[in-house]
Amino acid sequence: ANVYPRNLEETLSVFGEKGTVVLGGLAVNKIQTWKFEGEESHPFMDLPDPDTVYGSGHITVFKDFARAIIDDREPFVNGEEGKKSVEIILGIYKSAREGVPVKF
Repeated sequence: ANVYPRNLEETLSVFGEKGTVVLGGLAVNKIQTWKFEGEESHPFMDLPDPDTVYGSGHITVFKDFARAIIDDREPFVNGEEGKKSVEIILGIYKSAREGVPVKF
């Protein structure tokens, strides 16, 4: 447990020039806000909650990826989008280490 007597929810908010994302839940695994210029909603916004907080959060992504191969189509989360996620995480680390904002 991170907090006595049990884990509390966590929140991650990202604010940008063209949109805002707020993730929440015990494992920051729920999209609470997804607002971007010119976009209605996130493709995973209305999915049911995962069976467990930890461990199955990516199952929907894995299933879609496999289905995309079978159906010969682009997955919801392709390699370029995955790379963007890693770049954001690395930017967060860099910002924390250097104490300055990181622009993308």
